[in-house]
Amino acid sequence: MNIPHKNAHLGIWGFGKVGRSAAHYLHEQGYCLSVMDKRVPTAQEQEYVQEKNITWYNEHEQETFFNSCDFIIPSPGINISPLCYATHSAKWVHELDFFYQQCNKPIIAITGSIGKTSVTHILAQLFKELSIPVAVGGNIGTPIFDLIAQQNNVDYTLLEASSFQLMHCTNFAPTLSIWTNFYPNHLDYHPSEAEYFSAKYNIVKHQKNNSLSLIPFTLREKIPAVPIHHIRAYFTITIPGNDQLLSLKDNEQLYYIKSNMVVRYAHGIHTPLMLLTPNLLHLSFIDNMLLIVSVCDLLKISSNTLETVATTINLPEHRVEYSGTIHNVDFYNDSKATTTASTLAAVEKLKNRPLHLFLGGLSKGVDRAPLIAQLKNQVKHIYCFGKEADMLYSMCFDNAIPSTHYANLDSAIKNCIDRIQSGDCVLLSPAGSSYDLYENYEQRGKHFKELIKSYMEKNYLSTRSS
Repeated sequence: MNIPHKNAHLGIWGFGKVGRSAAHYLHEQGYCLSVMDKRVPTAQEQEYVQEKNITWYNEHEQETFFNSCDFIIPSPGINISPLCYATHSAKWVHELDFFYQQCNKPIIAITGSIGKTSVTHILAQLFKELSIPVAVGGNIGTPIFDLIAQQNNVDYTLLEASSFQLMHCTNFAPTLSIWTNFYPNHLDYHPSEAEYFSAKYNIVKHQKNNSLSLIPFTLREKIPAVPIHHIRAYFTITIPGNDQLLSLKDNEQLYYIKSNMVVRYAHGIHTPLMLLTPNLLHLSFIDNMLLIVSVCDLLKISSNTLETVATTINLPEHRVEYSGTIHNVDFYNDSKATTTASTLAAVEKLKNRPLHLFLGGLSKGVDRAPLIAQLKNQVKHIYCFGKEADMLYSMCFDNAIPSTHYANLDSAIKNCIDRIQSGDCVLLSPAGSSYDLYENYEQRGKHFKELIKSYMEKNYLSTRSS
């Protein structure tokens, strides 16, 4: 991809967080801009585009918009049809490709079906504790175009990258690519699981010589062989058999766990690296901690500081977030669990107590029946809520799992409160997107916490008055 010349007319498709960031940066660079969005601009947006001399198009004016622009920068959430993409094939400029061309510092990029936000957050905190300046953003936090201005003040850029961002990349080549895992997801956006996989694969596809990648060992046979001047590292919880170890090439290495010790295997040698203490195992899922210690080893930075991070970090909201205890019942908000794999991981983490589980949201084209089948004998009761509640309840019924179904979270919580007993655990981990009832998973998680807080306050007041 070539950076558009300064006389080019650039079109920004979508004026959400990414689109606004792109408009701000590109206007400062002197580009002539147009914006297209499906909605009518707010008064504030109208004032902004007029001030910056930006032309606004509605999506029904799409043909005029495309014809008037030399290049188009689509927001990642825009689902471009194959026909539209092919028709304007020479015009597309994707944010990750653009950033790669502009960035002069090493890029660490993280993708995966689950875990990428937690890994990004913990790594960012680790860099901070080590006094290593780093710019953090991408799919979370700071938009990519806003990161360009930070690059002269940092040693690394740390990006969380979604499949939407990676899907059409043609030259994005991080210095270190991290792929946390792969499970079916976003099949309402990607036409097939194979295309979803192909989008994720773009995080390693274009890497150059002397770059690094870290991926699950289970994906080794599913992607092309490693280029000879590229170091490919794998991670797996348990050590593979000797035949698999011996199949590793000179530029491949493996990280695994033995008795809670992270071990590197390379060139026939097993090297212990770091013991995963109770603090570290409490910090995040064991897969994530293995991956983070592996990153430290690959970048040759100290992993010992992770112990400090484990006791000082404020983890992101809505990922197995402890939300309170009353009468020996713990409540956890895992609203960010929009995939079945995320929910299974949360259930595994809390399985030592009788578990009340809230499932809901939209499936995103993924069959949730296998998830329900795996939950049999793992949960005490399932509360199905939202637009697909009846479907989820039917799956629970087929698997003889105690369950009930509700139109919304309020009524589901009310029923749960009547059922819980001392020693139980309550978990919101929907295994679906939030868009049936909420604007985003954050709003869903916040509502859950508000409902629990209200219950706790009422219970406290009734206890005080009795």
